[in-house]
Amino acid sequence: MKEASFMKVYESDKVRSVCFIGNKGTGKTSFLDALLFTTGANSRIGKVSDGSSMADYDSAEIRRRQTIVSKIIPCEWKGYKINVIDTPGYADFVGEVIACLTAVDIAMVFVDGITGIDIPTRRFLSLAIEQKKPVSFLINKCDSERVDIDKVMESIRSVAPKAVLIEAPIGSGPNFRGVADVFNMKGYVSEGGKAKECDVPADAQGKAAAYRTALLDTVAENDESLMEKYLGGAELTVDEIKNGFAKGVAGGNISPVFIGSALNGVGTDAFLQMLCEWFPSPKEMPVPTGKNEAGAEEKHNPSPAEPLSAFVFKATSDPGIGDVCFFRVWSGTVVHGDDVYNASKRTSERMGHLFAMRGKNREEIEKIFAGDIACVAKLKSTNLNDSLATKTKSIMFDHIKFPEPMVSLAVFPKSKADSDKIGGGFSKLMSIDPTFKMHIDHEFNETIISGIGEIHLELMLERLKERYGVEVEIGKPRIPYRETVKKSVKVQGKYKKQSGGRGQYGDCWIELSPAPGKGFEFTNSIFGGSIPGKYVPAIEKGVRDTMQKGSLAGYPVVDIKVDVFDGSYHDVDSSDMAFQIAGSMAFKIAEEQASPVLLEPIMTVEVTAPQNFMGDITSDISSRRGKVAGMDSLGDTSIIKAQIPLAELYKYSTTLRSMTSGAASHTMSFNHYEQVPSHISQKLVDEARKAKEAPVIEKK
Repeated sequence: MKEASFMKVYESDKVRSVCFIGNKGTGKTSFLDALLFTTGANSRIGKVSDGSSMADYDSAEIRRRQTIVSKIIPCEWKGYKINVIDTPGYADFVGEVIACLTAVDIAMVFVDGITGIDIPTRRFLSLAIEQKKPVSFLINKCDSERVDIDKVMESIRSVAPKAVLIEAPIGSGPNFRGVADVFNMKGYVSEGGKAKECDVPADAQGKAAAYRTALLDTVAENDESLMEKYLGGAELTVDEIKNGFAKGVAGGNISPVFIGSALNGVGTDAFLQMLCEWFPSPKEMPVPTGKNEAGAEEKHNPSPAEPLSAFVFKATSDPGIGDVCFFRVWSGTVVHGDDVYNASKRTSERMGHLFAMRGKNREEIEKIFAGDIACVAKLKSTNLNDSLATKTKSIMFDHIKFPEPMVSLAVFPKSKADSDKIGGGFSKLMSIDPTFKMHIDHEFNETIISGIGEIHLELMLERLKERYGVEVEIGKPRIPYRETVKKSVKVQGKYKKQSGGRGQYGDCWIELSPAPGKGFEFTNSIFGGSIPGKYVPAIEKGVRDTMQKGSLAGYPVVDIKVDVFDGSYHDVDSSDMAFQIAGSMAFKIAEEQASPVLLEPIMTVEVTAPQNFMGDITSDISSRRGKVAGMDSLGDTSIIKAQIPLAELYKYSTTLRSMTSGAASHTMSFNHYEQVPSHISQKLVDEARKAKEAPVIEKK
């Protein structure tokens, strides 16, 4: 890593923060690389395709040629600082998108200039809408032979009716060479990778004028005073347009649409110019509400002079720096070396070196004001979701709500050394990625990891190896089957041992009965003293211990009632141990005679997807031995509730995503145990017995 340099300090009104979101392959990272070239941060336009991207420098990203980790990279332009957050387009890393959206003022949705709004793009857009973020769009690949900007705009307006173009193309298809800024009616034509400002060419003036009229109509519609003046035929001043536009964007009533070509760097100058000149500053944007020490809702104005309120929206671990926290300042000021109050942990933190990351390079910052984003390393207690504040006026923000992981794998350390380090490695990964979970399945003594998707888990295991030197093998998690009985039986368990000296004697009669939904019930109906009461707990212990490994396939036995009703004892030879063994013997015999059956866990699965996929989804549920329990509609979206055996849900997330082109999501929770159908019971019992003997290892 290069030596740190110092970045200029920017006032709040000179800062813009935008999050690039959208489907993979729409050009988010490529456009950021073009911005870095335009602003002079890089001497050439980096490319994802050849591994030279300044943004995608992670080794896993270079291998995959895809963004898998969000990057917060500042671009400096004519006295402004634009914090650009580039997020992954893979659905597996949706947690990164959700977290980064909390830190910005504008969500910039990238749209493919050929395909328009596709299903994954709708999903990403919905994340921004859920957080009530002002949304803007960028139509990329405008230099394509098949691009049709007007058609793409139709698809954008189908999901964002308030969308309006703020740029017109100069040239079309492969001849696309620049954009016209319809605010100022200026052209930006690309020459040798750099843009040259010019008058709008004659062949672009018609569309530019039409787009300007549509823009002014939209601005006027969002302000009554402007509407009255505009309809009266008076011309709006530049300040009126600027203020009306900024107000409309901040309120979510205008969704501006840019155009460009990321690969050729066309449109970057105009993008930067308009973002800085026309878009609202942090002072004009709403700030989140937190809770003060008394638990009451409170928020500070987005001013550097206000008490500090900041939020850690991302945490990571850098080999050269250590643990790093990325935070957004909503109010107040943070100065290098300040002591601040962690309102979440109720502890003080020293803000050592403030810095920004620009690719692999670190640039130190003396101080940042409200509206800005920075990094800080090596804090003692602070982590993701923590709120930083002025102690006497502290407020705490709500935690980011991350989706629950839906895909699980069993992992097995390759060596003793790996076994010793695996827990610490996974704990570190969980601390920086809340969508990744790890737990120990004590029933099978398996380590289970869970994530959003298979690619997500694959990346976590790569990081485990690269960062912490831990290698594992993976397998399918075992299903926690259970056993129960279908009929009542009465049996005797008698243990008698005599080999000289004091012997062992325990004799009990038990009745084993089904008890659906009761778990386990033990009763004592002995009367007349056939067995002294002091030995009954030993019988129960023998039964409970034996229940942990049923006779059918070695799984725990549930939903039964055991009643001890008779037996005998010996004054000298009887003992707790003898009756414990007798109870164990009785239970083994009883279960074998009571028609044992195998139970499997049934999960409640809730699938949310566009209505046109309902047929495929319900058919797939049926093929998994599932039962649809209900269906609701919400606009053009349907929600299916079903009950499906857990054994049929391995890699369901991947299948669902493929089936719906990434449009569907699902949740899953345990509901109940149910008898395995007779036509597959024997097969499952055989498989369970084999799995008990040795895990099935799937080589990476």
